Amino acid sequence: MDYPFGKAAFWILILALLSGIGVAALNRSHRVHRPDLVFLTYTSDHANVYAPLIHKFERDHHVTVDLEVVDLAALQERLTAAFQVHAEVPDLVELGVVLMGSATKGPLEDVGFWDLTDKIHTAHLDDQLVSARFAGFSSRGHIFALPHDVHPVMLLYRADLLAKLHIDPSQLTTWDDFTRIGRQVTKDIDGDGIIDRYMINLPDDSHDGLQMLLLQKGISLFDPMGNVSFDTPDAAETLCWYVRQTEGATRISFNAQGQQNLCRCMIDGLCLFYICPDWRSRQFQLDVPSLSGKLALMPLPAWSPGQRRTSTWGATGLAITKACQHKDLAWQLAMSLYYDKNQLGPRFEATNILPPLKAAWTNPAYDQPRTFFSNQPIGRLYANLAPFVPSDYANPYTSIAQAKLRDAYLNTKLYYRDHPNADLMPIALDQLHSAAASIRQIQSRNVLLETAH
Repeated sequence: MDYPFGKAAFWILILALLSGIGVAALNRSHRVHRPDLVFLTYTSDHANVYAPLIHKFERDHHVTVDLEVVDLAALQERLTAAFQVHAEVPDLVELGVVLMGSATKGPLEDVGFWDLTDKIHTAHLDDQLVSARFAGFSSRGHIFALPHDVHPVMLLYRADLLAKLHIDPSQLTTWDDFTRIGRQVTKDIDGDGIIDRYMINLPDDSHDGLQMLLLQKGISLFDPMGNVSFDTPDAAETLCWYVRQTEGATRISFNAQGQQNLCRCMIDGLCLFYICPDWRSRQFQLDVPSLSGKLALMPLPAWSPGQRRTSTWGATGLAITKACQHKDLAWQLAMSLYYDKNQLGPRFEATNILPPLKAAWTNPAYDQPRTFFSNQPIGRLYANLAPFVPSDYANPYTSIAQAKLRDAYLNTKLYYRDHPNADLMPIALDQLHSAAASIRQIQSRNVLLETAH
């Protein structure tokens, strides 16, 4: 019997049917042979570190683990969508606080991650780890991920240039001291009307620098119960300080942004100081090797004598999904990757990232002098500050709050540009109140989250 649409269409139909059968068979095979655990991370650097440890874990437990690297934005979108429609999800996910916030947007019982609170208490991890690091992966008193890092913040500085300028970094114990010296060294050296040397590199087009300094004061965007908490007089004072350092005739900072511009700025000595969380110290080692031996680290200046001399910038955690069929196995893998102190010393040597497991800091790797940093033992410097890092709480509206904080800063800076002699405090506080009010209004529309409080 002839096919009514011709032989070409007939064979196309046959090929389509055969392809469909093949894809179906492949999917069935994939389901049948699914690994015991599927683990997604968003950074190849972490994956490269984990790969040999996972191979050993597979041999020791006679299981299979599929480790995949997924772009962070894609990971957030895909996982959030999968939770909403109850689609297939990985067993373990390495994530940041933004994804954790979006995953906890509704009632606690609807969160797609396994509640690790009791497991953590039973294992006494709350005593063994830097407790503040649980904040970024918690919601309403429940912990949904294990912290990977601490990310204490220090200042990196051009030690060779400070020596020529007769600046003793040990005397810069407060931000008042720092800005006073900054006014003296920020200047047009050759008289051409262009500033040739600034005290510090600070971002003036994002929330990052300001948020880091607010955290140093203990001001998070949200409190532990999810309430907006950055519209206070203390926060407004910090905003005013930041505006005055990044704008106007008495500014002491320059925004070198990143990558090649930042490297050129460092090599040329355009700025003397740079914000340096632990992870960024590794980037500097890789990006400006020519400055080896010319750089050093110091704690942040305190806002007042005796107060906190560090902050934090960024966080990564490891979550286990509720859908995981082998939760205890996933927990064992997480412990192996994150808290085996025997491998955390070599990992620090390779990454400069300080782990939250306090027992790991006794490893000799943390006391090893680093030639690049003027022979300082940077591991010990960061570890000494780690117990004082502030809590930065996860929230479904973190991204919105960061954008609103940036707007408050930019609006205050624009006002200061036109009114350099005005009292900035009322303007800054009004901007923060406006930003917080808009977030509270958005929060009020989330009936599910309201009922979860």
